[in-house]
Formats: sequence, structure tokens, C-alpha cells
Amino acid sequence: MSTTITLLLILLFGTGFAAFAFPAPPSPASPGNSTLEYIDPTLPPLHITHNPKCSITILQHVIADTTGAPPVSVPYYPPADCPAPWSRVILELSGSASDIQKDRIAAIWLSGAELLRTSTPFALSSGVFWRVQKDVTHYTSLLRSPSPEDNSTDAEAAAAAPATFSMMLENSNATYPGVYTVNVSLHFYRGAVAQINSHPIIKGLYREPADLILPISNDVGECGPGYWFKLHNSSQILLTSLSIPNNTYRAVLELYVSHHDEDEYWYANPLRSTGETKIMSLSSSSSSSSSLFHSKANGAFRQVELTIDKLYAGGVVPFPVIYPGSINPFFWAPVAGIAAYDLPSYDLDLTPFVGLLVDGREHDFSLIIRDSQPFWLVSGNLHLWLDAWSDRVEGALVRHRVPPLRLSRQADWRGKDGKSSIDGQLIVRFSGWVSSSKGNVSTSIRQRLKFKSRVEMQGKGVVKQAAMEVKSRTDVRASLNRAVVGRASVSIEAPLLVTIERANGGGGTVLERTKIFHGMTEGRSVGGKGEMEFSELADRQDSEGSVLVGEDGMVWGSGDTSSMYKFRDEKACYLRTVKVVGGRMKEDVETASCAGVAEM
Repeated sequence: MSTTITLLLILLFGTGFAAFAFPAPPSPASPGNSTLEYIDPTLPPLHITHNPKCSITILQHVIADTTGAPPVSVPYYPPADCPAPWSRVILELSGSASDIQKDRIAAIWLSGAELLRTSTPFALSSGVFWRVQKDVTHYTSLLRSPSPEDNSTDAEAAAAAPATFSMMLENSNATYPGVYTVNVSLHFYRGAVAQINSHPIIKGLYREPADLILPISNDVGECGPGYWFKLHNSSQILLTSLSIPNNTYRAVLELYVSHHDEDEYWYANPLRSTGETKIMSLSSSSSSSSSLFHSKANGAFRQVELTIDKLYAGGVVPFPVIYPGSINPFFWAPVAGIAAYDLPSYDLDLTPFVGLLVDGREHDFSLIIRDSQPFWLVSGNLHLWLDAWSDRVEGALVRHRVPPLRLSRQADWRGKDGKSSIDGQLIVRFSGWVSSSKGNVSTSIRQRLKFKSRVEMQGKGVVKQAAMEVKSRTDVRASLNRAVVGRASVSIEAPLLVTIERANGGGGTVLERTKIFHGMTEGRSVGGKGEMEFSELADRQDSEGSVLVGEDGMVWGSGDTSSMYKFRDEKACYLRTVKVVGGRMKEDVETASCAGVAEM
């Protein structure tokens, strides 16, 4: 796998167009008459030969016009016929669209802690269905609740207040007639389970599920717009005060973020020249509403930053998810963009800061999104590991090296043509110790980020070009009595290449030809005491197609997409290749052999 990938991104920065104008839709189909599966080619959480010990259906719901409505909520009890401990727990979301409908953002929470962030397909016909499976084993402490005390009676256990399982999918039938039918299930496994995991955080930061999970989410989720927070700009701060148990010896913050509205195409946002108030719209003609994308041209850089009591504790540049209705919806029918159905979460190891937190007081956890525009949806889960053999641990933060993030910004625009660039690099280091029944363990963390962005337009806006390069690497080391007892390393690159050229389509229309390369590469190594486990994945897509746009919106379109997903660890390899031509599946091949496949 190449360790250097240059991201070229060529995207439209025109004036935008009106909403889609589809031909007259066919008669609505019932959800049970689904005919076309929309997929995101990834590694299954488990081999199909494994059967769960038990499965439970959490909720079944028909989602029609739910704009402004609260999430759908139901009580949750752990399965009585196969109680914990479980070797694996898989969350499955399946859904169908009865008719044409746009893509919608959705999420699933358990007692306010987010388990899944997802988006729905952009259904271009009736009968569309899809499925998402996610390993949620590291939420075991939530899935076990309510758990009665050891000395409680069966009656007391039955009377325990249930947890709340919630799903948010805000849909509207004002423009499109489609209705979503969703089913959410949990599959519980006992005993040894053979698997290879596409995101092996289970073997790393969450090798053993946390003892306690504290949600950082919106308290009004049950009666308001969801448990997520909505951040509109970088001056808006998500502030939560938390008191953590005094016997906490490890802490990891898991973040969920997604970009919308004026920042849906943040990864392609140009930088305005000095003194220039506006360049142009960031919209593509295939956007669902042109009015959403007249955003301020402040450049293609976003970073989620965490502070604890105003002390910087980590940050991430989010992965640029391309939603099923973005750029050219015909690319994503029936194959979705990378991570569109299971948006990535981001993990910040906060163990060096534990010594500051175990004083019995509340501490302020603050999140901002640097350079953001309206709007972002954000929530978090604080995973805590507790010392069962003591009521209190001791610790201290001994190193906190955070130089300021310096971004070099340059721009030169003359009318519709010109170019802009952003460059930056940051290396931060944290270290601290925690003394518990496991000994006096020191944890050191090194995070490195490199970022480059280039935007260029030529031919009076006919050809739009941008280039972005993002690399991140996090190294974690734990030592006891100066001997290394644990290591983890994660390196991630997320390349994106889009090309859009405009031409006269005749009769007052515009023809746009678009090419996209999108990818994500990830390498991980985890181990301790001389044992190391390695894994790497490469997920890439190549798309090419055209749309014809008139005054009332898109009147015709086509798209071809090739996807290749490869995962390899020291024991196995998994490869899946998918090719879609003109909306028809031409190839879908899964194999356990990666022999002869070129490095991605």
C-alpha cells in the first residue's frame, strides 16, 4: 500500500441550480416489494457461517413526513435467553424506500450514546432497499443495562427501568413521495467467533469493552431534533460538564460528526483573496437545493478539536463523506460512496489526562469545528475503564506539548478563474501516568497531521480543479516500570479526486461530465509484551458519468462506478470488487485471496 497519496479534487464552483426535476415517477411500490439493493462494499462484521446465539428486533417503523419530529424511541432490555458476556454483538439496520426519495442523515442511540451514524440511499426508483451491519461489541456496558445488583430478586430485575433505544431519520414528502420502512436488530454471539475486522479498533483502543460509557449528547433528544448537537460555525462551542469515577484508569473519547448544508462540500471550498468577500457558489448542478451551497469561501480545511478544562486534548480532520445525493447521484445507484452508510467515528485516547479528572469534580469537555460553516451534527461517547479493586486511583499529566496550528493561506482570483492553497502541519505529544491495581502505568501519545489544499479554476469556470492531501498518524505507548506493555499505531490517508467540466448541452441546457476517485487507506498495529498484530485496508472508488441540466434542474443523467475493498491482516485477506455500469450491477465478487491484486 502506498504511503504517499496525492489528493486531486476537481469540483464545480458555479452558481448552482434548482432542485432535481425527475420524469414522472412510477406508481409507488410497497416496502415489501423491494427489488433493487443499494450496497456499500465493505467487509462483513462476521463470516456468514457463524450463527448468533440469539437475535432480537429492536424497532420496526415506517418513516414518512417526520420533519421536526423527535426520534423514534422504544424501551430496550438485554436478551433474557442469552445474557452477557457476549463474544460479539452486531447491530443491523435494514430499510426500504417505497418510491423516489432523497438521501437523509440518520442515527441510532442507546440511552443517548450514539451507536451508528448513517445516511439513506438517494432512491432513483421505487423498490430500493439496503442493509447496514456494524460491530457494536465495544458498547457492551450499555447493551447489558439495565443490569440488576447481584443480590436483587427476579422481580426487582424485571422492574428495573429500561434503557432507551432511539433512531432519528428526518424525512419529508413535500417534494418526493418515498416512504422509508426501517428495521433495527441486534445479533448476540457467545463463545469463540472467527472474524477479520475491517476497523480493528476492537483489538486496539477497545480491546476490552469499557466498563462505563458516558454520552456527550443533547439532553433534549427524546423530544427535540435528536441527541446530536448542531454546530453552525467555529465560534460555537459544544460544552459538556462531566464527573468521572475516581477509579478510572483509562479513557477514550469517541466522536461522531457529519457535514451538511453550506459545508456539505467543505473539502472543495476555495479560499477567497484578501479583501474579497465572495468568489462563487460551491454547488454542483446535481445538488438537491442550490440555495444551500452559497457558502463563504474560507478554504478546504476543517478540524474537530477537543479541550478539557480549556486544555487542548486532541483533534481530527474528518473523512470527506460523499452522500448518496452528492455531486452526481447516478454514481451511487446502487453502490454507495465510501462510508456513506456507516460514517466513521473518531477516537481520542485521553488516558494521559485521567490524573486531572479523578478528583471527584466536574470537568468541561468542549468541542469546536475549526473554520466550519452551517452546519455540523456532533455527538460523543466517553468510554471509561474502571479499577474493580480500588475506589480511587492517582495520576498526573506530565507532558503536554501542543504548538499552535499554523496554516499558510494564499489566494489569487480574477473573476471566475484563479487558484488558492492551504498548507499546514501539526505534531502534538501527551504523556501521563495512572497508579491503580494494575501498577503505575505511563501512557504517551503522539499525533501528527499534515494537510495541503489546492483549488484552481480555468477557462472562465469551465474546468474546476482542486487538490487536497491529508495524512494523520497516532502512536500510543503504555509502559510499566519502564517496560513497554502496550503499543498501538494508526495511520490514515483519505484521497479524493473529482473532475467536472461543463459544456453547452443545447436548448438552454448544460452538460456536465464528472470523474471521481475516492479512497481511504488505513494501517494499524496493536500489541504488547513482544506480540504485535497488523492490519491494513484500502477502500477505493472510481466513478465517471454525465448529467444534463436545464433551467428547472437535472433532466437526465448516467454514471458508472467501480469499487474495490481490500482488507489484510496477519491471518487472512478479504477482497471485494464491484462494478456498476449505467445503474446496473455488472460485477460483484468476493474472495478470500488477494493474490495478484495490485497495491491500492
